Formats: sequence, structure tokens, C-alpha cells
Amino acid sequence: MEKGRLIRLNDHWVSVAIDNLDSFGDVGYLDFRFLDQLLPHCSKDQLIHIEKCTKGTDLTPITDKLWKKFFERDFGGKATDEVIEKMKIKKVSFKWSELYQEKSKRVEKAEKEVGERLKKLYGKEDARKQSRQVRVLDKVPPSSSSNKRSGSKKDSKLMSKLRKQHLNCLEMRNIQAMKMKRTAANCSGLIRKPRTSIQAMNVF
Repeated sequence: MEKGRLIRLNDHWVSVAIDNLDSFGDVGYLDFRFLDQLLPHCSKDQLIHIEKCTKGTDLTPITDKLWKKFFERDFGGKATDEVIEKMKIKKVSFKWSELYQEKSKRVEKAEKEVGERLKKLYGKEDARKQSRQVRVLDKVPPSSSSNKRSGSKKDSKLMSKLRKQHLNCLEMRNIQAMKMKRTAANCSGLIRKPRTSIQAMNVF
């Protein structure tokens, strides 16, 4: 298509063009009234592609307001008002496509910085947890041999105590047995004495 020659299309072709936006590249040959109906239906990527492909024709009169909408949609109305206010104060003017790209870079940079800070914080937390685990492992529990020694000492003490109790029981039994024997002997002596007396009496 020859440059500088604009093609005007009716409304029917506008709807057809909207359905085939991905097929558009250089639109410099199309009438601005047609583009004003077509380009608002573009996605951000489609609009970038069309602007890059269109050489020799400034689409800013149509696309600038579209980029402002993208800016407000992605970064919020407050950020949009702040940019407008700063441009008024500094008495400068920028394309909204340029403002969008600059804001995107700053947001991406801020997100990376936040990601790095979070990564460092997670690293410190992991190191702290590992140091706590090392401290716990450093406290070695008593060995089984020491447990056995302490257990054997306890067992020996217990056995000696039981033996003493056993001996005491035997001694007490022996003492009681001796007492019973003495008691039995005394009783037998008492019983025999009357018999001797009786016999003596019988003799006399």
C-alpha cells in the first residue's frame, strides 16, 4: 500500500477488523477515524506491536489516551493523578506510553528489591533454625555405659540392702528360735520337777 494514501472503511469493516486485531501491523495507511474506532479494542501487547510496526505516522493523538487508561488500570488512579500533578508543577509533558514504560521499570525494580530483602530474611531465619538444631545436638545424652554403671551401682546398693534385711530376718528368726527353745526347756523343767517331788513323796 502506498504511503500517505489513507483508506476509509465503513462500520462493517470496523467490526471485521476488531475480530482480527492480531493480524494488524503497520496501520499508517488507514484513516484516523477508522483507527480511532479500532485501536481502543487493542490489548496492551497489540497496541505496542502496532505502534512499533507503524513507521512514519505518529499515532499519539489516538494512542496517548489509550496508554493513560492502561496506566490508570495497572497502577491506580492515585498514581495517575500524582503524575499529572508533577507534570503540571514541572511544566513538562510526556507521552503516556513513555510514562507507562518508566513506571513499569520502577515497579519491577521495587519488586526485585523487596524479593531480595525477603530472600535475606528467609536466609537469616533458616540459619537461626540450623544453629538451634546444632545447639540441641551438642547436648549429648549420657552414654549407655554410664547408664549401666549407675544402674549397677543402684543394683548393688539394692542387693546389699536386701541381704541385710535377709540377715536381719534370719537373726530375728534365730533369736526367736532360741527363745522358743529356752521357753520349751524351762517348761520341760517345770514339768519334771513335780514328777521328782511326787516320786520322792512316794518313796518316803
